Amino acid sequence: MPDVEKRPETTRRAVLARLGLAAGLAYAAPVLASLSSARASSVSFSGRPRRRPRPQARPRIRPEIVVSAPSAADIDRIAAEGYVLLSRDGIDLLGSQLARFRLPANVTVDQARAQVLQLVPAALFDTNSVYRPGALDCGEEGCAAFEMIGWRPELPACPAGTVIGMVDTSVNREHAALAGVDIEVVSSIAEGRRPASAVHGTGIAVLIAGRTDARTPGLLQGVRLVAFEAFHRDASGQDVADAFDIARAIDKLVARGARVVNMSFTGPDNAVLAEVVRRALARDVIIVAAAGNQGPSAAPLYPAAYEGVVAVTAVDRDGNVYRQANAGEHIDFAAPGVRLWTAASVSGGRFRSGTSYAAPFVTAAFAVARARKPEARAADLVEEMARASRDLGRDGRDPTFGWGLVQSPGDCGGGPAPVPAVIR
Repeated sequence: MPDVEKRPETTRRAVLARLGLAAGLAYAAPVLASLSSARASSVSFSGRPRRRPRPQARPRIRPEIVVSAPSAADIDRIAAEGYVLLSRDGIDLLGSQLARFRLPANVTVDQARAQVLQLVPAALFDTNSVYRPGALDCGEEGCAAFEMIGWRPELPACPAGTVIGMVDTSVNREHAALAGVDIEVVSSIAEGRRPASAVHGTGIAVLIAGRTDARTPGLLQGVRLVAFEAFHRDASGQDVADAFDIARAIDKLVARGARVVNMSFTGPDNAVLAEVVRRALARDVIIVAAAGNQGPSAAPLYPAAYEGVVAVTAVDRDGNVYRQANAGEHIDFAAPGVRLWTAASVSGGRFRSGTSYAAPFVTAAFAVARARKPEARAADLVEEMARASRDLGRDGRDPTFGWGLVQSPGDCGGGPAPVPAVIR
């Protein structure tokens, strides 16, 4: 029996000897027996396994909610129940107080909804949804975006008082393409947040109102552009905006007299944002939004999918839809947005693709239409734009192109629209 008991150890020594590992067996054998391939690099020089420090668990970030309530006292009442008040502001469009809260520990969103609406039955409640700019870099290849829709750089300037709003990231006012442009950049970022980069916002601002003689020319001359910076840098360094900051930006843009507003970003449906958008539309504001870049089979994105918002998809110079563009019955118009030459954040430009960059073409067209017919209702201007658009895809409106490729309505002074280039 003693010989039998020693046989496994003898066999193991023989195997290890063939592998050149017999030396130091007193330490090596126990170590090898306990190691997996994923842990092989954690052996100490002594042959003993090194204890890895237990990874520190990341603190769990509790969700945020956004609440619109009739009064400041209502907001205080919610905060008194343990909801951490992060930011608050008055929203004229809603006639209410808007606040963002962090949920108490161990309270779910559904539980919070029930409790908040019990405390303040008239409140609007939702998670503080996050939205992202929709743009992608693309290769250096020329395009004929302005010519596609019949837009000429020499069109006369719009009359004073033509105000266009935009909600986006920060804008670099020092960019050469914005020299001499009447642009106001206002922050609606909640206190304590890091501003987002100026890449996306600068590109959008220059497309709408940049100098026509710049390397990255703009569409309109003489307009006043009010750019609300609603995006901040999140913990991972991404540019994002939430429903709280976007709602505040829309509210303040309407108060500043913007009758056409560009929103080149997308995200989920949100009860508070939906109501703010509805109230702005009721003031006859035209809101133009990017359809999104998640693909033709993706679910609708917001604010583009809200009823009454003008949703814009992107096409290339040949009239083909951008392969990553969202589609759906809510799509209204198509505009150039593939391999488009746009302003970089500091100087010069670069080529980019996305429905974000198609939206400014439609925004500019509606700004001209409003300047030509200041008393016309928004719905009538949309109808006129639909009739004038160039049909793409199947006859009539469709989920890919909407009414078709938007066309220049002419100049702000009432001159005729130029003849657009023929799409091959």
